[in-house]
Amino acid sequence: MITVELTGAGQMVPELSYVAVAARYENGWLFIKHRKRGGYELPAGHPDPGESSEAAAARELSEETGAEDFTIEPVSYYSVDSGTGKQYGRLFLAEVRSLGEISDSAEIEEVRVFSELPQGMSLREVMTFLFLRAEEFFRYSRY
Repeated sequence: MITVELTGAGQMVPELSYVAVAARYENGWLFIKHRKRGGYELPAGHPDPGESSEAAAARELSEETGAEDFTIEPVSYYSVDSGTGKQYGRLFLAEVRSLGEISDSAEIEEVRVFSELPQGMSLREVMTFLFLRAEEFFRYSRY
């Protein structure tokens, strides 16, 4: 069983293992189709050593979707426990104005815009939790 939780406000978060980006584009949400896992996911990845979570999120969004012109802001920290202990991540919300070429085509099969959660998702528990949190944040944000 996988458990996904938001971390409490002001709670100290250990080193981040993940960044994930819920990205708005043309009145929908960008999802990538992962070649190995075979399903749709939010753009996400691991921060490089010494890389800030903000820089990692912007890099992953650009590499995986081809996003060229966008704004991005943090939404929340979260934890994922798949039975082997918690790992931590940070969720971001982006507003994408233009897309170019995907630079991570070895990992990403396609990018699509959906109005809601797509069928055929991989990492369903984690991606659903993060998407719903980002969607709620979007509704109450300045976008």
